[in-house]
Amino acid sequence: MLRSQNATLHERLDEQYGLEGIVGQSPAIRDLLVKIKQVANSNIPVLITGESGTGKELIAQAIHQNSPRAKRTFKPVNCAGLSEGILESELFGHVRGAFTNAERDRQGVFEFADKGTLFLDEIGDMPSAMQAKLLRVLESGEVVRVGANEPKHVDVRLVSATNHDLAQRVEEKEFRGDLYFRIRGVELHLPALRERTEDIPLLVAHYIPRFAAQANMEPPTVDQDTMLALQAYDWPGNVRQLINTIQQMVVVCDGDRLEPRHLPMEIRPTAGASTGSVAEIKSGMSLDQLEKQAIREALRIHAGNREAAAKMLGIGERTLYRKLKEYGLK
Repeated sequence: MLRSQNATLHERLDEQYGLEGIVGQSPAIRDLLVKIKQVANSNIPVLITGESGTGKELIAQAIHQNSPRAKRTFKPVNCAGLSEGILESELFGHVRGAFTNAERDRQGVFEFADKGTLFLDEIGDMPSAMQAKLLRVLESGEVVRVGANEPKHVDVRLVSATNHDLAQRVEEKEFRGDLYFRIRGVELHLPALRERTEDIPLLVAHYIPRFAAQANMEPPTVDQDTMLALQAYDWPGNVRQLINTIQQMVVVCDGDRLEPRHLPMEIRPTAGASTGSVAEIKSGMSLDQLEKQAIREALRIHAGNREAAAKMLGIGERTLYRKLKEYGLK
């Protein structure tokens, strides 16, 4: 059933947007897909924000693939953890003899991605001196290799990403305000997985066949308790963590169905835990999140019986149906 729903969704998204690979039907993802399509045809810089593991590079690739530059180069560069000297050479290139071990001329990624798209991931971690050099390139459209004097013109669409609050870092003097406004032509926010748990069944259905094929096995199904546990977990590592979890579960599966015993220990429901409590209150949860979790738990306790779940929650069946639709629950 999940695989059928996922295939239908992909056909619909591919037909409307050509955004294969982005899995989800939550309001946040649908809104994001529309915005990607809107910004893709322009050359305006795009800043993608969101926590680590949410899939920001996938969004950058979708922007590129839906743009007039789709047949040219898409080049990602991670700015985190690179020293100023290494990052400068990576971005702008260098000439022979510019520094020790520079034995030949080297093209930087701005030149390599000419007429294409350059994706600067974790731009909020870029050293401050490099921020000024990047701003100069973005304003002039010209790069100068390290150790050279002759500028080279480049035509590059810039897409950046960060898991930092750049506006706050500007206030704290950790990031240049002029660069921030230069790269933030349009800002796209990618929500955390815990904020779109209705997409988890689709993501599970999308990745199970892939990992099953790698393991040379038939794709297992997922029982209800396992899916509820996946949807109840907070996913601090977001989609990246979910993908790794699915792979691990498929590899250790010893039958034709994924069950709670196949879950990693940190996700597995606690043995002997009471099922009488409708929802576990966690720090930082909104009222909507509490309500959604309460509905999921009531349905789990009553094995999907909506009439019994509605009685347990103290609401009418029509109200429950409306809430299920509102939260994207099945």
